[in-house]
Amino acid sequence: MSHLGYHCHALDHLDEVILSNGLQRGEFYNFFPDNIADLTKRIERHSLAASIHAPLVRMPWYPSPPTLSFLCDVDEQKRHLSLAMVEETMKTAEAFGAEYVVVHFPVTPTTGVNGLGYAQLKAIAWDSAHHLAEYSERHRVPIHVEGFGPSPFLTVDFLNEVVRHFPTLRYCFDTGHMHIASQRDGFDLYDFARRLAPNIGSVHVWNNRSIDDYFSFGHIPVHPVQKPEDGWVDIGLILRVIVPNNPGCRVILESGMRYPEPLGVHDFREGVQWVKELTAPLF
Repeated sequence: MSHLGYHCHALDHLDEVILSNGLQRGEFYNFFPDNIADLTKRIERHSLAASIHAPLVRMPWYPSPPTLSFLCDVDEQKRHLSLAMVEETMKTAEAFGAEYVVVHFPVTPTTGVNGLGYAQLKAIAWDSAHHLAEYSERHRVPIHVEGFGPSPFLTVDFLNEVVRHFPTLRYCFDTGHMHIASQRDGFDLYDFARRLAPNIGSVHVWNNRSIDDYFSFGHIPVHPVQKPEDGWVDIGLILRVIVPNNPGCRVILESGMRYPEPLGVHDFREGVQWVKELTAPLF
C-alpha cells in the first residue's frame, strides 16, 4: 500500500492528481452527496487507499468554508456545530472504509475569550479532544488533528499530551501552515517536527515562503525549484525528520494543479515525482 497520495475534491480531480501521477492513495474532501456512490466505485476499481479531510460530504447547514472549525471556541453552540459535522463525517468514514479522518484542531477561537485564562481555554479544547476521541472509538476510524491558525495550543507539549492521552488521535503535520506558524510564533519548524514525529499520523505537503504567499496563491504545489535559502520549506528535510521516526505516517500532497504563474512556469507533476523520489528511501 502506497504511503503517498493526493488531496482530491472532485471526480475529475481524481483522474488528474491521483491516477495520472501513478498514485495509489487519495485524501477526499467536500464531495457533493450525489457523487459519493461513484467515488466509492472508482476507489474500489483502482484499489486506492483512502482517507478523508472532514467533511467528506458537503453539508448545506455548515458554514463556508467547510474546513472552518470551532472546536476551541468559547461559544458552546459553535463547538457543537463543529462536533456535529465531525460526527456526521465519522459515520460516513466508517461506511466508506476510510483509513483515517483529518479534523482541524487546535484552532483559533472565533469568539472573544472575554478574559478567560489559559487553564479555562485549555479545558474547552481538551473537552473537544475528548469528543473527537469518542467519535474515533465509536466509529473505529482514527482521527488526525491538524492545527490551523494562531492558537495557544499549537505547541509540541499540548499536542503530545493530547495524542498520548487519546490513543486513537494522531497529529497531521501540515508543512505550509506549520511554516507560517513558525514564522508567526518564533519556533524552529524542523525541531517542532522532530519532537512531534512519533505522534504524527500524516503529513500534508504544500509550500510557501510566508503568509503573504498563502494569501496571494493559497496552497502552492511543491516543486524542486523551491530552495530553502529562498525562504521555502525544506520539504526533503521535513520528510527525513518525520518519516524515519514514524514509518507508518502517510504523505498527502495538498494543493491544486496550477503553479502560480508569477512564481514561474512549472508543472505540478514534476513536484509529485520529486516527492516520490524523496519518500522512496524513507519507507
